[in-house]
Order: sequence, then C-alpha cells, then structure tokens
Amino acid sequence: MSTYRPACSEDYSQLIILQQYLFSPSPQLLQLVVKTQTIGSCLVSTTQTADIIGYALWLGGAEQSGLNTSALMRESTFNTNDGSDVDTDYMSMTNRKATAYLAELVIHPAYRRQRRGIQLLNALMTQLTPGTRLTLNVAVNNTPARKLYESAGFNPVRRREEFYRSETTDEISDVDAVIYAKLV
Repeated sequence: MSTYRPACSEDYSQLIILQQYLFSPSPQLLQLVVKTQTIGSCLVSTTQTADIIGYALWLGGAEQSGLNTSALMRESTFNTNDGSDVDTDYMSMTNRKATAYLAELVIHPAYRRQRRGIQLLNALMTQLTPGTRLTLNVAVNNTPARKLYESAGFNPVRRREEFYRSETTDEISDVDAVIYAKLV
C-alpha cells in the first residue's frame, strides 16, 4: 500500500534518482518546484516504510507566482527544429484559471504493474480544484503510460510532431507526443 504526501526539499536527492526513469526529465523544473514550492506541486508516493517510490509533479497557478512557466517547460522537454518558441496554448497556466499541467509522473520500475501509477494519479487529482483541466504529454511510443492515462479517463487532444528529442550514443531522433486532457 502506498501513501502520499507533498514533497519537501529534503526529498530532492531521492526524487532526482527516480527522475532518471523518465523519457524526458527536467531536473531544473523538479528542483525549482521541490525546493521553492512556487510554480507547482509535487506529490510523493511512499511505501509503508516511508521509502519514496514515485512522484507526480504538476504546474498550476503560475499566474500567482509571476514566473514564465512556458519557458521553464520548454527548457527541457520541448523541441523545435528552428529554435522558435513552442506553442503552449494547450497547457497555458495563464489562459485558464482552472488548468494544470502534469509535467512528470514516475514510479520506480520495481513497483510498477502494481496499480501504483493510477493510485498516484488519482491522489494528484484529489489535490486539484473540481473543474480543473489537467493536461499532459506522452511520447507516442510509450504504450504503458498511454494506457495508464486512458484508463484514468484522459482523452487524446492532439499529436505534436517531433516533440521530444531522444539521444542515444548512436543517434539523435525526434519522437512525437500525444497530448492528453481530462476535466477533473
């Protein structure tokens, strides 16, 4: 059984280790949210012995912080071939007061396939104001994550070509993303 609590700055070293399991992590965003708790929130999933086994990081209420969330998200997860700004209308924190963007959700591989991802997602959604539109991006080839979000009632909104950049020792390739949304 998992329990959930808000992340605190002391959790950062454990969260950064978990972050390595993400397709397109943003260490700077994680650090900013966990250590300053200004532009977003982070909920950690723990075992009964208080070991951190996952987390969900989302952005919301950026209009209150005065920070440019679009630039922060673009810094690590968004790719444009010509270096131009990415169109973030589908996840803008300022266009809709009741909008949140799920930037990262990860469960340690040893704890996957135990319904912990859906439980963490549900715990996150209880933190949001009813009527909030929650959006997220998933690599088109990340079938397990896509199934998780679809089982939680998220609907694909659109496809974003060459959204993620995948770098291996042999090659660099661009991967499309599917943008999902759900009214909580």
